[in-house]
Amino acid sequence: MPTERLTQKERLLNALVGRRADKVPVASVTQTATLELMEASNAYWPRAHREARLMADLAVAGHTVAGLEAVRLPFGLTGEAATMGCQVNYHEDRNDFTPNVEKGLPSYEDLRIPEPTEGIMGQTVKAVGISREIVGDDVPIVVGVTGPFTIAGHIRGINDMLTDLILDPGLVHNILGTTWEVSASFAAALVGNGADVVVLIEPTASIIGADFFKEFVLPYVRRATAKVNVRVPTVLHTCGDSLPIMDLMAQVGVSAVSLDQRVSIAKAKEVVGGRCRVIGNVDPVAVLQMKGPEEVMADCGRILSEGTDVLAPGCGISQYTPLENIKAMIRARDNYYNTGPQKG
Repeated sequence: MPTERLTQKERLLNALVGRRADKVPVASVTQTATLELMEASNAYWPRAHREARLMADLAVAGHTVAGLEAVRLPFGLTGEAATMGCQVNYHEDRNDFTPNVEKGLPSYEDLRIPEPTEGIMGQTVKAVGISREIVGDDVPIVVGVTGPFTIAGHIRGINDMLTDLILDPGLVHNILGTTWEVSASFAAALVGNGADVVVLIEPTASIIGADFFKEFVLPYVRRATAKVNVRVPTVLHTCGDSLPIMDLMAQVGVSAVSLDQRVSIAKAKEVVGGRCRVIGNVDPVAVLQMKGPEEVMADCGRILSEGTDVLAPGCGISQYTPLENIKAMIRARDNYYNTGPQKG
């Protein structure tokens, strides 16, 4: 490994585009907010989902307090749907619930592509700029953008849309014809305000099977990715066992794929064959939330030995995750380089 010390931003960007880095970055490309970080930053859900200053303060705490080597925002997948007019439940009396779409749109004809300066999308764009002012130029900012298929599910209702894949595929394609542009324009605005990495998040993409993924996810994520990739690295995140669609994920054109804990890093790397990098994949609940720091470190050592390009949670960090367990990920990485893979 090279001995030159890199900034955290240089390290992450190098890792995502296949250039050599001094060590594997430790970051999260999925949501990072916890109850302890809310308390430390005095920025709480649900307001931190909707207000730029609170969103930035809470996101930055994942770096300054927890030690993650990137700032990551926002904390949910409903900003695009809310800005398009879907009804979102923010659980106003709880600071430990993520928002969810309760009602989609009544019509799917002539869907409007909102300006990325509107609504929750606009607050997120502002939060990126505030975060950059706080952390400076040497810390990477990672942004999550809801993928076209997932936005379509919010608009139509995911259960109805899964039925439509078989009974009314034309309707699904019509909706996706708009939602990919929503994802792309939002991503471009985030990058324009200082984001360094864009993560397209398609949590349900792994449950529809390879054939449906090839028809309804791949072409639309590829279009959105093509609009962003010329400017910054891109990542595709899916939940669940994505190994059956891993080859297709590598065809999307992203710089890296982010993997659920159910996927073997080593097997995923065999399938992608160097076409993109692989990110993951500490279990966010069974390990990060429920285990102790030593057990977290042991699991991180295993994942590093399998060859992950970025050590990260396999999905969004649970709000109940102990702060010490997040810090243990960084200690595990440092231990790995100081003592060698055999000691993890």
